[in-house]
Amino acid sequence: MSNSRVAGHFGEAKRSELVTRNSPWEKLSDWINNYVWSCDKCQYNKSPRNSKYGLLQPLEVLYVTWPSISVDFITQLAKSQGQTQIMVVVDGSTRKALFIGLVRNATAMDVADTLLEEVGKLHGFSSEIISDMVAKFCAEFWESLCKALGIKRQMTTAYHSQTDG
Repeated sequence: MSNSRVAGHFGEAKRSELVTRNSPWEKLSDWINNYVWSCDKCQYNKSPRNSKYGLLQPLEVLYVTWPSISVDFITQLAKSQGQTQIMVVVDGSTRKALFIGLVRNATAMDVADTLLEEVGKLHGFSSEIISDMVAKFCAEFWESLCKALGIKRQMTTAYHSQTDG
């Protein structure tokens, strides 16, 4: 598809409408999305729609082992001993890693229990866990972890009285 000076660079929706006027075909939207993303003019002139990125925060240099760990997952693997994913736990100071197998449908509670059992028995409980888990899974994970550790959430409500001056 050549760029017409008359057609300009309108983005995916307008480009799709212009092309389908004369020649519809399968997977047209995929092709147009790839075309627009590969067009330097489209990318240069496109207005950013995301919020501004925050500043990167460097991780603290640690002098003891296993106080801070990172957790990541390798998923969609071939089944081995009933497990299809690997939880990778890395020590923040030594960069030593543990590779722990998980079943395909592991829940947040399964992950929390496995983390406590496999990492806790070897190195004690870490004070910091860094991960890029989805927010919902992360919330369920922390709730399960606190439950497994016997930590209870206590809600407090503070009432403020207004006084006349």
